[in-house]
Amino acid sequence: MKSKKYRFFDTVIQIITPEEIPNEQPFVQFLCDDEPTNTVTFKYVTELPEVDEKTVSGEEVAFKAEGEKSFCWYKHHGKEGYFACRICDGEVVCVQVLEEYRGKLWDGIIFNLSGFEEIISENNGVVLHASVVMKDDKMILFTAPCGVGKSTQADLWKIFADAETINGDKALITFDKDIAMVGGLPFSGSSNICKNKSAPLQAIVCLGQAEKNTLRIMDRSEAFISLMQGNYRYGMREKASRKTVEVIEKICNSTPVYKFDCLPDKTAVECLRKELGI
Repeated sequence: MKSKKYRFFDTVIQIITPEEIPNEQPFVQFLCDDEPTNTVTFKYVTELPEVDEKTVSGEEVAFKAEGEKSFCWYKHHGKEGYFACRICDGEVVCVQVLEEYRGKLWDGIIFNLSGFEEIISENNGVVLHASVVMKDDKMILFTAPCGVGKSTQADLWKIFADAETINGDKALITFDKDIAMVGGLPFSGSSNICKNKSAPLQAIVCLGQAEKNTLRIMDRSEAFISLMQGNYRYGMREKASRKTVEVIEKICNSTPVYKFDCLPDKTAVECLRKELGI
């Protein structure tokens, strides 16, 4: 069996596989030799556990929970049926993959099958759908549904505010004592921008499109709903889901969350910079 370990703040995930998985960018940035907090073991099988009437099925995954034990089945894009199943039994996590996929695993699919978001939630963090920029050693998150303009605003901040894009699609948020921290992740959607850097969170900006720039601080309940909508929590057990809620509540209580209906130009950067005082 082969083993690799990855660090995300205080979470160290050990992945054990039957075969060597080549190191690939950007995942190699997160490799470490530290003691693991979580271990996920992969093995090949000829048959997966059966889906039954207690299973909730979606387009790409199916999920069933029985107390501390859960099953999450995964479909291969464009194919019928499931090719893998993650089985969580207390602290023990095993991913079964059909034998026909031997030799076809890579870091990206391994993280997806491992239930990365659930592991992060168990360790008091959340993953948000957001573009992340760093300015003056602080992080600003732009979150919105696909196509609204997260990447556009991140690019504008790079051009007009000399900010650095850390990730074009996803943000990891956790807490160092009472300080919200943002860290890089090795997956970034179609942007292909992901760097292993971390810094305190300055603000979260929920974007909308408009004919003029309108900026306001959201109240806590509105902010909570918006961040929950942008959180990844597919196939999570109840304990991890509760922790996700707790972390998002803590973010809303400690960090300004803005609603920003804005233009895709320099004036949007100027408006937000004035509000943030940077």
